[in-house]
Amino acid sequence: MTQHLQNGFRINWWQIIEDLRRTGLSVEKISETTEIPKSTLLGYRNLDAEPKHADGEQLKQLWLRRMVPPLPVKQGDVRSRRAGQD
Repeated sequence: MTQHLQNGFRINWWQIIEDLRRTGLSVEKISETTEIPKSTLLGYRNLDAEPKHADGEQLKQLWLRRMVPPLPVKQGDVRSRRAGQD
């Protein structure tokens, strides 16, 4: 899913990192997972820097995996439930 930003808005990269930290990832682990140097990640906060496209995509994908809960599932299938076997 691609979300387009309105003119005059941009992604708050440091907020993405802070959200990931709230899920239990350290900046070091984010760096290790995305292969973005820790100093670069810190630059998003300290220097209000923007990531290269590939780095931004890595961060967005990690954020989506950590922030969006998985779909709720249960064991069984529709056929067994309809047959009263669930």
